[in-house]
Amino acid sequence: MRGMVIDMDEAKLQTVTQIKLFLEGTHDIALKIPKAEQYKFIEKVLKRFGYTRLSRCDKGVVLRYLKLMTDLSRQQVTRLVERYGKSGRVVKKYSATKK
Repeated sequence: MRGMVIDMDEAKLQTVTQIKLFLEGTHDIALKIPKAEQYKFIEKVLKRFGYTRLSRCDKGVVLRYLKLMTDLSRQQVTRLVERYGKSGRVVKKYSATKK
């Protein structure tokens, strides 16, 4: 059986407390942002919450949220957030092709 598709307006989550409550209520729910939109989504969330100015604890909540929504690994989310911290953008980094 295929999963149900639900269009979610996650932009209504405006505070870290709201994200915490959302995470507490979604233990058994599988969410996934389409691959083509993941980087744009991550950048938008980081800007909306002012990630660089958050406390360490609040940053952890935002990282858990991004991991849940994108279905990326913790390490990949962390790398993308570091990229955002350095350049203010989250863009796909292409590597040279192997010969």
